[in-house]
Amino acid sequence: MNEGIDKATIKKGLKLSLIVSILALVLLFAFTINEDTINKIKKLNHFYLLLAIVVNILMWVVGGLRIKLIANALEEEISLKFAVQTFLVGAFVSNVTPFASGGGPFQVLLLHRKGISLGKSSTVIIVQFVLRLLFFSFLSPLFFFLFSDLINPGIIPSSIFNSLIIISLVISAIIVYFIWQPDKIKVIAKSLKKLNFLKVLMKSERANSLLDKLYKEMEEFHDSLWELTKYKKTSLIWAAFFTVVFWVLFFIIAPIILLGLGAKPFFVQAFVTQTIFYLILPYIPTPGGSGVAEFGFATLFSSFVPAGLIGLLAILWRFLTFYLVIIIGGIILFKMIAKSLVRL
Repeated sequence: MNEGIDKATIKKGLKLSLIVSILALVLLFAFTINEDTINKIKKLNHFYLLLAIVVNILMWVVGGLRIKLIANALEEEISLKFAVQTFLVGAFVSNVTPFASGGGPFQVLLLHRKGISLGKSSTVIIVQFVLRLLFFSFLSPLFFFLFSDLINPGIIPSSIFNSLIIISLVISAIIVYFIWQPDKIKVIAKSLKKLNFLKVLMKSERANSLLDKLYKEMEEFHDSLWELTKYKKTSLIWAAFFTVVFWVLFFIIAPIILLGLGAKPFFVQAFVTQTIFYLILPYIPTPGGSGVAEFGFATLFSSFVPAGLIGLLAILWRFLTFYLVIIIGGIILFKMIAKSLVRL
């Protein structure tokens, strides 16, 4: 894509994401603030706030370690520093693109610029993506049935909430199937080529060349994935382990903030609620899930967190899990641009 278009897309997405998110948080705070809120702000325990920041940074390191581990399993050597940078830049781009769709491709680009083939770069990022899908696809229905009494959709009608969970699980299953069986994409592509309105397009030499290149990269990706699953099972197990560690760290941030506010942490409720929430959130069309993330988080947590703390909790949680990534990931990205390590 054109360099200017990519920069414009990121800037537009960043602006939209921040505006929607800030507006949502302001409204939440305005509607939930009371005397208890002011007292909690005055008595905020900075130790727990610092601990939440440390946990957040540790989560970034684990995210980078997982990328490095998978790359090393494919016999590609990258430093932990670069892997963490790749994770943060990917998180930044995800937070400013609809459906969080830009992060993965951008991480593939960064790895490719490091000299790793597109097929292997894609494998690294797709494997961690699949592990995320499997984590939520397994735990979400399990928690939904075992801890249904802890899940309260709040103002969201139960029928809509349950439908969102089912739709998210179905989409996740379809994605995993096509990743595991990429040859099926070829079958679909060949079927689409037979459609009249695509026949003219596919007569183009450039279009056929791009399609051939895509098939080649898909085959390399499939070979790399097969190598991982057949010969590098230990590496995959470690990658799965770090996926669990990553999300455990992520999910304890909100309870730690609650401790800092002098409230009960509700560790189990928070873990169960966020597991269901993050199964659905990636399929929200707004950049980074902005708006829905804030209101959805507040709605689900309102069933066990005091009303006067919901807005304050959402602000602190969103700052650590969203704004901090925007700031640090954005700085790293634009430093890379300045050094011409990537071309937008």
